[in-house]
Amino acid sequence: MNFMVSVGRFAGSAKGGVRLVGAAATLFAAMWAANPANAQPGWTPTKPIRLVVPYAPGGGTDVLARLVVAGIGNGLGQPIVVENRPGANGVIGANVAYASPPDGYTLLFAAADFISVAPYIHKKVVQFQPNGFRPVAPVAKMGFVLASRPDAETRTVQDIVAKAKASSLSYGHWGPGSMAQMGMELLKTKAHINNMLEVPFGGAAPVMTAVMGGQVDYAFIPTPLAVANKTKLRLYALGSPERFPSIKEIPTLTESGYAIDADTWFGVLAPPNTPQVVVDAIQAQVTRATSQPEFRARLADMGYTPITIDPKKFGEFVQAENQRWGAAVKAARIRIEE
Repeated sequence: MNFMVSVGRFAGSAKGGVRLVGAAATLFAAMWAANPANAQPGWTPTKPIRLVVPYAPGGGTDVLARLVVAGIGNGLGQPIVVENRPGANGVIGANVAYASPPDGYTLLFAAADFISVAPYIHKKVVQFQPNGFRPVAPVAKMGFVLASRPDAETRTVQDIVAKAKASSLSYGHWGPGSMAQMGMELLKTKAHINNMLEVPFGGAAPVMTAVMGGQVDYAFIPTPLAVANKTKLRLYALGSPERFPSIKEIPTLTESGYAIDADTWFGVLAPPNTPQVVVDAIQAQVTRATSQPEFRARLADMGYTPITIDPKKFGEFVQAENQRWGAAVKAARIRIEE
């Protein structure tokens, strides 16, 4: 998911995205660098490992991936190097990782957008089987907030639903299958809304700008952007199972009467047929990094939440998410011409 976040608490540019992880990198490096003994017995890499991030540097996914890399440090005895391979909303990088040798030296920093959703929409571009990757470890989830401009007439989700049924409303998203579109489609299904004009943009930040400027009526905004710009938006509800601490006054859509889970997940995957001993070694290091209190505090600051499942069950989680989003795409009848 290639949304840009503001400088300071968040990253607003490629340079800013790298700067954001500086403090965390220093902290984690002190803990793990030059300590190959932390590596899992059974497999020790003999050269650097590349972590394919399918988005440009500086975006939210890139920053999150670099936090994980900083947390692992030299724990495997070799550095992990981020390789940005943007294109087709993450599909290009996923294709690259999927086709790489299953030797542990190529990993994918994966997101629900292109693993759980894209295969059902971009069938000609996707060159991987979503359940074909070897699951390594979960990292985090990110939610979305239903938002409009501050002076919008609607005050509640119920107001929005009533107005959508009585007149024509518009919403913004950043492309077919994007989580902004999927979240709204889930809401439309639950609320029995038949028609809303969808307007695509080039990313989450342009969508937010369009909402604030009144070019579109509503949108699902990534939680990090919503938190950073909450005084410039009217926030109605989160498409997450639970409220988010930084905007704890905002209810969930479930609390508003529409049981929706539009969270997107992030995690580390490996190419098909990667040996289990390799997966176990990498999984141990990712889990160590993501379980650190400092890492989790940074997640909360950025607008993410940890995925609290047993890493050994990550594969089951991914398969369930692939099935869930595939059903959502089918129900929404999302199609594109390729």
